[in-house]
Amino acid sequence: MKVTQYKALGFSFGTLVDRERGILEGLRPLSVQATALASDEQVLSAYRRTARELAATGAGDSPAAFHGQLYQRLAHQLHIVPGWDDSVAFSTASSQWPIFEDAPGALQYLSKFYRLILIAPPYGMDIGSLTSRLPVEFDAIIEPKANDWHASLERELHRLGLERSELLPVRSTETDDPWNERVDFPVCTLRRDHHQPWNHSDQALDGKRCEYASLADLVHAHQKALHA
Repeated sequence: MKVTQYKALGFSFGTLVDRERGILEGLRPLSVQATALASDEQVLSAYRRTARELAATGAGDSPAAFHGQLYQRLAHQLHIVPGWDDSVAFSTASSQWPIFEDAPGALQYLSKFYRLILIAPPYGMDIGSLTSRLPVEFDAIIEPKANDWHASLERELHRLGLERSELLPVRSTETDDPWNERVDFPVCTLRRDHHQPWNHSDQALDGKRCEYASLADLVHAHQKALHA
């Protein structure tokens, strides 16, 4: 498989935004008080569990309201009296969760060769706040709020004149990444590791595995494939 054989890239939200770092920093006032949130994995698991519960109730008219209620609910589950300032801070922080450093430049490069599709998280994110901080316009944005988000994707691909086989999904390693549900075609994975980056290593550029340490490595792989 060569990345140059595709006409579109479908980026999940977690490949562009360091959502996990944003969650960990925002929930720190709770995690320092709760033994049940002793590790980063426990904090992230608690966030995702509480987010699913809250989404099932239909609560939260906006991303800020959703995250404010999430903070309050998680605090009560942990038998912690939530600080008002901390709750407000968490409710508004999602709109400014950090974008991965390599994302803007990589997207600018990749937009010259591919149609770009963004697969948004199922809840709690202001997509406009994200796209306004990126230097490219996505050709389509899919919000997987329902189980049939794949139908929305198919409609957008049809609108763009693309076949499903011409789309290469690019997923993160987040456990709730939308692309984790798909196993019927190749999926590229960004395995970001700030401690042991794979940059330009053989395993990161193995076309059959389609695994990269960053979007910058995906760009490098594309450039390499162009001259192969």
